[in-house]
Amino acid sequence: MKKILFFTAICVLILTLTSCNKEVTENTTPKQLIILMKDKSASISNVDMEKETKHLKGYLAQYMGENSDVVVMDINSHSDSRTNTKYFYYKAPKSQVSTRNKTKKQEELDEVMYQEKVHKTLQANQKRIIKAMFAETAPSNETAIVELISPISRMLVEYDKASVLIYSDLIQESEFRNFIKGQWAMPNKKYAVDVATKDFERLQQQGSEIDLSKISFVDVVTPNNPQNEKYYVNMPFYWDELFRLGKYSGTIDWQKL
Repeated sequence: MKKILFFTAICVLILTLTSCNKEVTENTTPKQLIILMKDKSASISNVDMEKETKHLKGYLAQYMGENSDVVVMDINSHSDSRTNTKYFYYKAPKSQVSTRNKTKKQEELDEVMYQEKVHKTLQANQKRIIKAMFAETAPSNETAIVELISPISRMLVEYDKASVLIYSDLIQESEFRNFIKGQWAMPNKKYAVDVATKDFERLQQQGSEIDLSKISFVDVVTPNNPQNEKYYVNMPFYWDELFRLGKYSGTIDWQKL
């Protein structure tokens, strides 16, 4: 009996000492995914690239926080290829948690030091993300955007919420759907909604159910090209309907560089 009690006491002591110096690597903050999409189907001027870079830095500074993963997706001929997708996972800095008594000042100092580590971690990730966003790729003769809807839906399964930022004119031009051939872009709202409905059904038939309900907001930043203005009269209705059918309940915010 004494041996059993002694063994139990030793186990309790080991567990207590372990908990006093436990490394905390998890965060109770909801897991978030930031989806960044960059149109690589056409070259942009150095001026526009500088504007996009500045905008992206501000976006990441505002929305990228602890427990935020980021995925960069290129828009080109092979948009839905895995090689076009680059993940940047957030790894929380290690922090020593002790059950020993600390003064309030010591606890505040520990928190300040930890937040400095978090800030440096986020800054390092942001630099890598920006580099990946503007990395050169092989020339492309297609702009496959719709094809990214299904992969995005699959990504969201692992997350609590997400946001989407797209740098593109969103003028779809691929075998799946071509806005340039035939009737230019979308002649009216009804046409845009009808085409979106057909395309959504085709996407569903090609894979699993599409669910974009975890997306909180979608931002689209288009290049300042006067020649494309005719597309933006009715084309946004197409994208609105496509995302709505995917259970996205928000709106798409359009802005020019």
